[in-house]
Amino acid sequence: MGGGGKGGGQTTEIPDWLRDPTIRNLERAETVQQMEYQPWTGLDVAAQTPMQQLANQQAVGAAQAFGMAPAGFDPNAGMPQATTQGGISGYSSFPMFEQARLEAEARDPRTAQIRDVLYNSPISARSYGDVDVASLGGVNYVDQLNGGGAATNQVAQKAKTTPSKNWWEEEK
Repeated sequence: MGGGGKGGGQTTEIPDWLRDPTIRNLERAETVQQMEYQPWTGLDVAAQTPMQQLANQQAVGAAQAFGMAPAGFDPNAGMPQATTQGGISGYSSFPMFEQARLEAEARDPRTAQIRDVLYNSPISARSYGDVDVASLGGVNYVDQLNGGGAATNQVAQKAKTTPSKNWWEEEK
């Protein structure tokens, strides 16, 4: 019967043809994970064209002629002012997103500071810019996200202190 979950001395070699692309992918992943969320800042929804607005008015005019719409009804009333980007008129949700982000930072500056630390600092750092681990309550958020433990600390410390690009190969 098998004994699952036991550690072993078996290692698997990464084929040479896969080693360099894997290293490049891991390096890119480390870089990308440090990028803060980049919301779409362009238009989300197109605005109505002048012809569409005119068609709305004509439909209401026809309905008013038969007593089916109140006098003075404007079918285009209440629409926010459209913005134009690249010759296209429309509406963007980015201003609302940015306002909500700023309000969240004002209400909970500690969480905003942690987010900034996670996105704007080297992953292996134990001091994050102006914020150090002690000022955040002694918790290493990178280790916490990776499941914590000594193994994560050793890997991060080895990556930070070993000058070799391929520090993991020195473990063999």
